[in-house]
Amino acid sequence: MSRQLKNISGFPEWLPEVKAIEDSCVNTVQRIYESHGFVAIETPAVELLETLTAKGVGDKEIYTLRRLAAEEGDEAELGLHFDLTVPFARYVAAHFNDLVFPFRRYQLQKVWRGERPQKGRFREFYQFDVDIVAREDLPLSCDAEVVSLLGKCLCALNIGTPVLKLNNRKLLIGYYEGIGVQESVIFQVIGVIDKLAKIGVEEVRKQLLALGLSEKTSNDVLEFSGRIILAQDFESALSTLSLPSKLAEEGAKEVLDVLALVSESLLPNIEIQFQIARGLDYYTGTIVESEVREYPEFGSVGSGGRYDGLVSEYLSQRVPGVGVSLGITRIMDLIIKNKIFTPNKRSSAQVLIAVLNEEQRREANEHADDLRSAGINTEVYFKSPKLGKQIDYAAKKGIPHVIFIGESLEVKDITSGEQQSYSSPQELLKIIEQYTCRK
Repeated sequence: MSRQLKNISGFPEWLPEVKAIEDSCVNTVQRIYESHGFVAIETPAVELLETLTAKGVGDKEIYTLRRLAAEEGDEAELGLHFDLTVPFARYVAAHFNDLVFPFRRYQLQKVWRGERPQKGRFREFYQFDVDIVAREDLPLSCDAEVVSLLGKCLCALNIGTPVLKLNNRKLLIGYYEGIGVQESVIFQVIGVIDKLAKIGVEEVRKQLLALGLSEKTSNDVLEFSGRIILAQDFESALSTLSLPSKLAEEGAKEVLDVLALVSESLLPNIEIQFQIARGLDYYTGTIVESEVREYPEFGSVGSGGRYDGLVSEYLSQRVPGVGVSLGITRIMDLIIKNKIFTPNKRSSAQVLIAVLNEEQRREANEHADDLRSAGINTEVYFKSPKLGKQIDYAAKKGIPHVIFIGESLEVKDITSGEQQSYSSPQELLKIIEQYTCRK
């Protein structure tokens, strides 16, 4: 009797044609990161729990790691990383004397969070991060660069109109302090405001009151959080904000400085939104989230910010950093559910060599190796059934060309039905290029 399959919610797995789209998205982002001079690293999937729990993430979101046969009473010491920034900070500290600063890295890995699975939210998902860290001083031009990178990547993925929501932790904290929020609850207030889009105004109001804020202060926080200012209007809008502290003014100045340095073509996509808070404790300055305007129900598809003290917790010197993270799996969910791209490529092969009879197989295999050496991805059909069946197989897998070996070599374009003879891999490459250009 066969075992019944059980799906595990929140842990996605794609069919090959969808995985091909994911790989294409990853390659697009990687090219952009590398065009800015970033290099790749990888860190372990596990970290010490004391490292993971120090930065404002809830215990319920962290998956711990224990042996199945762990002795009774053994406490879990390891957990799966919930993001890539905390592991990156530890990595920088561990390899500090071997790195060249400013250190510019990108990192694509899966992360794990104990969240309730829903649209765009998973328990296991890919993040694609890019960060800059430096010794002692990190100018705001680096903040502007990573914000620009986030916008460039979303534009290049061609999934809709990106909206970059910019804010600043100094501006937030300074404003809250200036209107009377107690220092002891400021980070809790930030955590509540970070959930505003998810839980709504009234639930946020209840939670603010529960933290001890007066009704007036709660209303002031909500009124401030509801402001949305276009990037080009921010400087003129500052005069109407009545910022209540020097820290808030410093944060506003940093926002202006970042706006002055981001890629000019992205300015129409940037809004200053004071409800953008980023719930994690390590952010200290610039913070950014992004969404696709046509699909706001998917929430943030990329986010990040500046963290001046995270790496320094492991070292005796200041090592500020700034970075952003693209949610690759959430972007894939958006693509699939909205049919933005049609999954039709179930193979990496550019050509399929049809085998008319088994006596032909050695010749087919040798020709396939010649084509592969010339850079043409080639599959040889595994049996020798009727030719129509082999052509159907190529069509179903999205392999665009079929090769027949006879007295001469011939290639058939699946889409147009055209067929041409060729004598070398180089000639085949030209024919494939001709077919591709016509589509």
